[in-house]
Amino acid sequence: MIEKISTRQIIFVIIISRVATVLTVMPIIHMGSANQDIWVMILVSSFYTILSIIPILFLSAKFSNLTIIGYIEKIFGKVIGKIIGIFYGIFFIRTSILFFYIATQMIRTAFMTELAPIIIILILMIVCIYITSKGLEVIARTAELFGPIIIISLIIFMLLGYNNIDFSVLLPIYRDSGFLDINLGAIQMTLIFTDIYILAMNIPQLQNKKDLYKIIIKATAYSLSLILMMIVVTQTSLGIEQTRHSNYPFLTYVRMVRTYSVFERIESAFLVIWTLSIMIRIITYLYISSYAFKEIFKKKEVNIFVYIITIISAVITYYLADINPMIEEIAGPKLLEYIYYFVFKIGIPTIAIIVYFFRRSSFEKQERLGN
Repeated sequence: MIEKISTRQIIFVIIISRVATVLTVMPIIHMGSANQDIWVMILVSSFYTILSIIPILFLSAKFSNLTIIGYIEKIFGKVIGKIIGIFYGIFFIRTSILFFYIATQMIRTAFMTELAPIIIILILMIVCIYITSKGLEVIARTAELFGPIIIISLIIFMLLGYNNIDFSVLLPIYRDSGFLDINLGAIQMTLIFTDIYILAMNIPQLQNKKDLYKIIIKATAYSLSLILMMIVVTQTSLGIEQTRHSNYPFLTYVRMVRTYSVFERIESAFLVIWTLSIMIRIITYLYISSYAFKEIFKKKEVNIFVYIITIISAVITYYLADINPMIEEIAGPKLLEYIYYFVFKIGIPTIAIIVYFFRRSSFEKQERLGN
């Protein structure tokens, strides 16, 4: 039986996944000119976001009964398609490991400083295996249930800190940034958001595939609005320099908030919201990477890949957290990192479109024979 998810559910999964990226290390503040014009860069990025996902959207609309792994293999052929599919699977695993590591580091350095990394990693691993193995419907329902709570809570956190906000920090606009700087930063920001793959890997499970463009427009608009607000309140409260040199800027902002008696435990409340957000992102990528390898190797069950990939992610996370820490590299991605994202997000899908048009007549013939 094929699991089905609604338009509303996939929108919440994408929004939470995108916001979780900023809720922790906030890499956007290191892009472009990394100054008071970051908010302008975010607005400009909306154009590049839509532009960058056109290749994947086009292919997903054409092959709405296939995941990105499925139509890549169909377009490029079995051998080349499987090789590319394996690379995409590794790409998804890498994303889950990245946020597995970020979650571990934030817990051990910001909340539970005396807890050994191995304990944090083991607990995360068990929780991830349990929830991910329950399947897509459970993940989607979890996002639908907690999505509104996460969004409303973040807005409340931002409103409670209004006493610390000084909008003059954002002035003067466009003095220290050039047109090229802002556009370059917007492109960098666009590349690090890889959540189009959540949609591309789950299109066959959508109840209404015609909502493809609606999902993208709503998820992009809502998530960018939240991200914009988070960046603005953080920079206007902490200042540009302190924001840039903080490991977890939004957490630092939350700790500055003066709360009333009903909100005395605001940091604990933030920890709950952050945990929900980061776990949904990790679990989502663990699931799509497991499903990708299930398709590549033509297996009926996805759970064996869930166990293998989650354990591998935990082992690598332990190595990064306890042996070779790399939090600075995550906070400020390097050129090779952007090239890597570009290849998977734009490069391969664009080549796939070119190949598709060359082979379109054979695909149409297959469809007619299939009918």
